[in-house]
Amino acid sequence: MLENLDLSKQIDDKEFEKTLASFREELGVLQRELRDRNIPTIIVIEGWNASGITMVTHAILQGLDPRGFTLHATDNPNDEEQLRPFLWRFWLRVPNRGRFAIFARSWYSRTLAEGTRKLGWKNRLQNRIDAIKNFERQLRDDGTIIIKFFLHISREEQKVRLTEREKNPLTAWLVTPSIWDFHHHYDDYLPVIDDLIAKTDTKHAPWTLVEATDRRYAIIKVYSMVLKILRKRLESPDADKNGEPKVEFVKPPKHRVKRHPAPKTSFTKNDCQEKLNTLQIDMLELHYILFKRKIPLIIVYEGWDAAGKGGNITRTARYMNPLGYDVIPISAPNDYEKEHHYLWRFIRHYPRAGHIAIFDRSWYGRVLVERVEGFCTETEWQRAYQEINEIEEDYVNASGGGLVKFWLEISKEEQLRRFRQREEDPLKQYKITKEDWRNRRKWDRYAEAVDEMLARTNTPYAPWTVIESDNKWYARVRTLQTIVSYCNSLL
Repeated sequence: MLENLDLSKQIDDKEFEKTLASFREELGVLQRELRDRNIPTIIVIEGWNASGITMVTHAILQGLDPRGFTLHATDNPNDEEQLRPFLWRFWLRVPNRGRFAIFARSWYSRTLAEGTRKLGWKNRLQNRIDAIKNFERQLRDDGTIIIKFFLHISREEQKVRLTEREKNPLTAWLVTPSIWDFHHHYDDYLPVIDDLIAKTDTKHAPWTLVEATDRRYAIIKVYSMVLKILRKRLESPDADKNGEPKVEFVKPPKHRVKRHPAPKTSFTKNDCQEKLNTLQIDMLELHYILFKRKIPLIIVYEGWDAAGKGGNITRTARYMNPLGYDVIPISAPNDYEKEHHYLWRFIRHYPRAGHIAIFDRSWYGRVLVERVEGFCTETEWQRAYQEINEIEEDYVNASGGGLVKFWLEISKEEQLRRFRQREEDPLKQYKITKEDWRNRRKWDRYAEAVDEMLARTNTPYAPWTVIESDNKWYARVRTLQTIVSYCNSLL
């Protein structure tokens, strides 16, 4: 792809200035319309070192209202970012609705810089490519416009530009030994970059290759393509009234998971307490080992109202060092969270390496409460199964850690008993709300949603464990047994 570009393309000064002025004006108009229609936009500008990334980025920004964009100049990950999965820091930087995010280098540069340094880099690179394609498709399906450019120059042109920069006292600091090393391996990297571009050139996020020998030509080509894509989106007959694209998605196959509310044999509190104490000590020791080996862990608790999620979480974390875990209680998204892809507010809570994140409810709300209560469209919850499976697989692959998922099952009769008990106990009345009673009246609809959720998201890398919870002490023991066993498998 890159080798077939005509790098001799040019544009004269007069035509450049005239065209650029009109392009800037039009970009400002389109930005305001995108803002009014709450459509987020990502512009990715990649290319060889010294190909003009900064110059092209600056030119684009001149046409935008600075109150409506954020520029991200991607470099080496900081200490905090190094402790998270690869795409974590990019998820945090996706724009909220109506805004632009411009990436002067992005996940692609970091994939090359971080993914080709060690043995087995080809497999690692393919995993990154798969994760990136999912990431971009998920954003696009949620309404984000993604525009990607790669600025191409020859090896000879790159050498000339690097030499010029090095001779200039004002720019010499930009040319580091690692940049020269990358230049010396230009011919080795060319097919790798070409392959990366080919594999990530998708219909929802296509690449535009830019002949960048003539800087003015590069700017005009980038501007022209940005305007073309934005116009097409705003005028597209395939978009709804808010400008969101119609999307196609794949529903994962069902793998039935049985739910039984009560254990087959009875267990008393005394039966379980001794086991629970032993397991809590085991969990304390495993927590320290996970921390020492920098293995992160996510524990997800889902279940019926009053199924015992809080009690389970309390017993699981009782002896653990509070500096090494976080409990994330999930409720309805606030206004700012609604301005992002629905997964954004969960991914930002991914644990650091060696830490544990315990989710009291999670991203599964999309296919449960949001589905049943109509808080999202049918298309949104239908495609969520695929999206959830993808982010969970990427988390496990990219973090080197683990993911444990629990569904706490109780009978309808036991839930009613617990609801009434909460109403009668002054210390527990805060746990019962009108919403709980309203949800109970929709038991059958929720049961249908639960069955499909378990069936479509029960995967080899993130299987569900159904905990029979009519007996809360048995449930606490079984939950902790599962976590302890899983942690041992990670070591």
